[in-house]
Amino acid sequence: MLATHESRQQLVAELIEHSAQIDQLVVLSRQQSTESKFEYYRDLEDLRAKQREITRQLHASEESGSNTWENIGNGG
Repeated sequence: MLATHESRQQLVAELIEHSAQIDQLVVLSRQQSTESKFEYYRDLEDLRAKQREITRQLHASEESGSNTWENIGNGG
């Protein structure tokens, strides 16, 4: 159980880090010319895709943990 908790903590930390990077890129992209914005948008999409995957993993781990407790409650 501890490993699962630690891996969730790691996923949350990654999610927070990606959010900070996205915020920073949004600010930088607003300061750039139209031509330069394309690279920032591509980087933003990459980070957002990573965020979606991490969120999916968190939800999956929460569902898995929930199912474990249901199985234990039903006698295993």
